Amino acid sequence: MPSNLEIIKLNDLRLSARLISEQLRQGIHSGIRVGVGSEFEQYRHYRPGDDLKRIDWKYFSRSGKYMVKESTTESNLHIRMMLDLSGSMNYEESGFTRLDYAKNLLASLSYLGYLQGDAMSYYTLHAGQIDQKVSPTPKSFQRILYYLEDEKAHGDWPIGAFPEALTQGRNRELIIWVSDFLQKDTEWESLVKSFLHPRKELILIQILGEQELNFQLDGNFIFKDLESGAEYIQNGKSVQKDFKSRFDTYLKQLDQAMLLPKVKLMRVSMQQPLTEVVRQILNRKHLS
Repeated sequence: MPSNLEIIKLNDLRLSARLISEQLRQGIHSGIRVGVGSEFEQYRHYRPGDDLKRIDWKYFSRSGKYMVKESTTESNLHIRMMLDLSGSMNYEESGFTRLDYAKNLLASLSYLGYLQGDAMSYYTLHAGQIDQKVSPTPKSFQRILYYLEDEKAHGDWPIGAFPEALTQGRNRELIIWVSDFLQKDTEWESLVKSFLHPRKELILIQILGEQELNFQLDGNFIFKDLESGAEYIQNGKSVQKDFKSRFDTYLKQLDQAMLLPKVKLMRVSMQQPLTEVVRQILNRKHLS
């Protein structure tokens, strides 16, 4: 299995996405959809291979037609991809940046959505604003790749309030949000809460470096705030205990804050294989 660095060094998101999908042949068919549900939405004609138990026999007795009840979980999803482009996404480790990892992850998820025929849109957050780059169209996958190729991270938080139509629309959506979810106050928590809706499911993918998670540096280092540009000279060993304690506390607080209906926070290391992360996302069929 190719390493993350080998995949990212291909510098070809389409090829990377296809490569990862090939390693997920078993996962492609279950896909991002959440499977057969209980909420009735519409009828459709019986197709060979459908479970006979799902035929509505009362409907058949009235109409003579074999019709299957289809739930909301079976109709095509609108998958909304959202990428954080604040400066901290430029964090680099092992030869690639957090943004590189995020681009390849979203490209792979977009490719799988394309194979399923799901509607997809793409948004970016940066410098205090949100931009919709791609609307749901038959060519969404190609356009998502087009924009991902050239995305640059810069600027800092906070971001302004989202338009109500964006956060409270009634369409059934799976929102995949990719970020480091590092915040100064509670801006990420507020943003996520503004999206809560019975017909929206959120998967928050928090990408962190191994040094951020474990912090094992020895010697003097220049630490740079990637959003403000401020630099500090510190001895790694002297700040290790304090940094790890503070960071662990923050992560625990974030975990607690994201215990929300239909929200799932996934914390992944930049060293975690991209294929493994995509598989975890595909297997999260029921969010609660």
